[in-house]
Amino acid sequence: MEERGPSGLRPGQQPGKVRASDGAPDLIEQIHRELERLDMPCACKDQLDQTIVAIEVWQRLKLRKDLASAIEADYGQLLSGLSFLGDLARIGGNTLSPDEMQDHAESLKFLADTADRCARRLNELSRVTGQE
Repeated sequence: MEERGPSGLRPGQQPGKVRASDGAPDLIEQIHRELERLDMPCACKDQLDQTIVAIEVWQRLKLRKDLASAIEADYGQLLSGLSFLGDLARIGGNTLSPDEMQDHAESLKFLADTADRCARRLNELSRVTGQE
C-alpha cells in the first residue's frame, strides 16, 4: 500500500484544482475551501481528501472520453463530407449546375467548421492528457 501523508494524499501530492476554465465546475475547489474551515478529525480529512482526488481523476477520465468520442464523430463527418465532394476533383471536366456548386460551397463551409471544432477538441484533449 502507498504511504500517505497527514492529509490522506501521497507525500508531495496536492489535490488538483479543477477550474471552471477547464470545462468543469469549481465544485472541488469550493469543497476544499469549506473543509479547511472545519475542525475535523484527521481520519475524516484523509477520507475526504482521497475521495476528492478520486473525483478529480474521474472528471479528467470522463472529459478525455467525451472529447475522444466527439473527435471520432467529427472525423466521421469529415470523411463523409469529403467523399461527397468528389466532384470537385474533376471540376474542370465536369459541368456542375450553379445549385450544385452552391451545395458544394456550403458543404465546404460545414466541413471547415467541423474541422475547426475537431482541432479545438484535440487541443483540449492534449491539455487534459498533459495534466496527468
